[in-house]
Amino acid sequence: MALTAALVACSAEAEEDCVVKGVVVDVQDGEPLVGIRVEGPGGTRAVSDPRGRFILTGLEEGLEGSVRAWRSDGWEGKIPLRPLKAGSLEVTLRLSPPREDARSSEGE
Repeated sequence: MALTAALVACSAEAEEDCVVKGVVVDVQDGEPLVGIRVEGPGGTRAVSDPRGRFILTGLEEGLEGSVRAWRSDGWEGKIPLRPLKAGSLEVTLRLSPPREDARSSEGE
């Protein structure tokens, strides 16, 4: 599966916590995807709305890791994060279908 990766950091704002906002789209046509599970650092979770939008709140400065989105048929997208800074960060998660070799090895 082709994962879109980008290194990102929060922009500084007058907030104490870091908020990650974004949209989940289909890598093939760029259309927003609804009902996609999203997970961020520290176990924060959200589900994309009808416009593909999501918000992860309550993140602490200095957290790092990734923001990952997936659905039950194996489509997935992931973006690594640098240590977070206070403020808001906007990301785009592009969901890709599972690779053929990953599916064939599961059946063995």
